[in-house]
Amino acid sequence: MARPAHRRVSRIILLDASPRLAVPTVRWITPGGGVDEGETHTEGAIRELFEETVLRVADVGEPVHTISVTSTFDDGHVQTTYAEFFVVRTEAFDISRENWLDYEHSEILDVRWWSLEELASTDEPVGPIDLAHVISRVLSN
Repeated sequence: MARPAHRRVSRIILLDASPRLAVPTVRWITPGGGVDEGETHTEGAIRELFEETVLRVADVGEPVHTISVTSTFDDGHVQTTYAEFFVVRTEAFDISRENWLDYEHSEILDVRWWSLEELASTDEPVGPIDLAHVISRVLSN
């Protein structure tokens, strides 16, 4: 599949009662991914959350954070990305990989829940870089 010049992405900050985050690795990111053609960011977030965790929700509310970035790949391809982040509060649960796409089984190396303190103090790369600040802002509202 060819990489598009512009990619729309929805991501979910998944909080349980603790609160901790469920995220995949190389850099730790929140569940979510590309928004399909004709899909809203909200619809994409709901679909991606189910595909990546098996958690079904009817609504993700309004976006709590947005980012726009430009990436240049090793082969020279330049892609702009616009991402909207949503918050879903849930009880803790075991994340299932049953709905993952084939490439996700090889590209996503690990999933885990993070406490905010762990996220704020980690030396491991996370995306977005200011994720702990975004979550602190969400929790203070």
